[in-house]
Amino acid sequence: MSARLLLAPTGVPARLVKALARLAADRPGALFPMLVVETSTSRPWSSATFDGERHRLDLRLHGSAIEVGDGLERLMAGMADLDFGLSGQIVAEAKLLAVGVDPDPLVVALSLTIEVLTVRD
Repeated sequence: MSARLLLAPTGVPARLVKALARLAADRPGALFPMLVVETSTSRPWSSATFDGERHRLDLRLHGSAIEVGDGLERLMAGMADLDFGLSGQIVAEAKLLAVGVDPDPLVVALSLTIEVLTVRD
C-alpha cells in the first residue's frame, strides 16, 4: 500500500480508499500523508443502462503541512482522471465535496468528503 491507511471499510469502499491513498502518496510505500477513514456509506445506484453504487467517504489526511498540501493536490489531479484501477468497477464520477482544516493548531490535517459513483464493468 502506498500510504498508511487506518479504519478501512470492506468491499468496493475499501478498494476506493486504498486507491485514494495511492493517489495522495508521493511514492509507492510512503507512510505519509496518512489517510484515515472517519465514515463511509454506500447506496445502490442505477440508470436505464447501468447498475452501481454511490459511495460517500469522510476522510482525514494527516502529515506535515507540505505532505498534506501536496497529497491533496495529487488526490484532486488523480480523481479528475477517474483511473482508480478497480477490477470489475468503473469510476463514472468522483467529486471532492468538502475540505476542512483541523481547528487544532498543533495538528496538520484536512477533513475531506469525497463522493464516488462506481458502475459494474
